[in-house]
Amino acid sequence: MLGVLVAGARADELDETLSAKDLQTYFSPYLSQVRSCYVAEVGGRAATLRLELTVRPSGKVTAFRVMAPEVPPAPLARFDACVRKRVPTWHLPVRAGFTRAVMPIVFHKTTVAGAGPIESCWDPRGCPGG
Repeated sequence: MLGVLVAGARADELDETLSAKDLQTYFSPYLSQVRSCYVAEVGGRAATLRLELTVRPSGKVTAFRVMAPEVPPAPLARFDACVRKRVPTWHLPVRAGFTRAVMPIVFHKTTVAGAGPIESCWDPRGCPGG
């Protein structure tokens, strides 16, 4: 159960920190937020992001840092601000100790026909597949 320490469960019964698999599983719902901030603030530029998180035993993210060497400082600062607004809503599983995680995220640009999101589709017969 996310974010709730089961009554009667002791901290020493929990894993000390989050595993890489746990991070991948429980952070996946937040990737869309990171992606939307990236598209809004950086655009179509390809880049490798490095998200550094410190997660409290309660599952709340207590520290957040983003690095992206390929992104100019101004768009990176806007992206950081956009993601930082969302961080308080992020919650990962309860653990006995703090977890420090470094998560790489790669954004790439493609020119393949039909790739990427379709922002609007007003065709009453439906939107094109892809």
